[in-house]
Amino acid sequence: MASFGDLLRNVNDRLGYNAEDPDRVDNNVNWKLSFSARPKRNVDLNMEKKVECVVAEDGTRSESEKTSSKLKINHGDCTTSYTFANDKMAMEGKGKAVDDDGWRVDLTGAVEVKQAKAEWKVSGAMDIKAADLGGAKLAMNIPAEYNQKQAVTVKPKINLEIADEFNVGVSAKWDTKTFLEIWPQIVYKPADSKNSFYWLRADLTRSFVSAGCDQQLKDGINHSFEAVYGWKDFKGIQGHPVSLRGGVEYELSDQTSTTVSANWHSAYDISNEVTHKIDNHWTVSCTQSFDGDAVTKKQNPYHIGFAASYKL
Repeated sequence: MASFGDLLRNVNDRLGYNAEDPDRVDNNVNWKLSFSARPKRNVDLNMEKKVECVVAEDGTRSESEKTSSKLKINHGDCTTSYTFANDKMAMEGKGKAVDDDGWRVDLTGAVEVKQAKAEWKVSGAMDIKAADLGGAKLAMNIPAEYNQKQAVTVKPKINLEIADEFNVGVSAKWDTKTFLEIWPQIVYKPADSKNSFYWLRADLTRSFVSAGCDQQLKDGINHSFEAVYGWKDFKGIQGHPVSLRGGVEYELSDQTSTTVSANWHSAYDISNEVTHKIDNHWTVSCTQSFDGDAVTKKQNPYHIGFAASYKL
């Protein structure tokens, strides 16, 4: 059974859309180096260093360096991970509490501290999956966090799979007083068409609704498209309350793939990433992008970045 976030995860990646934080704008990455290894079957190690391009309001560019290393250990009934980054340290543990009679419950606890900013937070989560609720399947995730400001935030995600074809769910963000975010969605996966599915979702906070489709035309060719309609203060195509998103992913060969995403709103944005696997260890990629909003701000709208990863 699929969770709320997993249903459209690949679609969102293809569209270049951050469904969990639509207002977030990440810096472009000039270059990135990463290293991963598995010293033992139950131990994973990942290290990364990247340099981001930071653009000021006046259009001037500067660079920001970020680093991180993460150690993950599978102990059997529980998994722990330890993160050290340029701006924080974090620790997380996840274990199985119940696995019986069609029910699965996992518990997660985590702590994070940012010493330079004097910030910290502790969090916990409960993942619940039920294989049979009168013919339906349930997947529910309930995370909550508490920080140095004594603020509590709960971000529940619920998905109900009905008759193997329909998934109905909702995700929210709640500060124990007000719902700050509400995202309902319906995903339809026809039983007679395993290579395509359709969805309808809404963002009640930002006042828009969208509908889309995903199709695997054949092995190595995937297309995703989505139309968005906003009913309040929504600036879309040519001043209309409508925008379009699209994303395609192609396997050009056994070693090379490309992903292109585009968003047409009041302006338009395009991003293209080409990834090439050199051998069993090395993978390189190049990302090019165009930001239409930067043109109106008299900024350079073009960017190109490179990345390389080594897997031991």
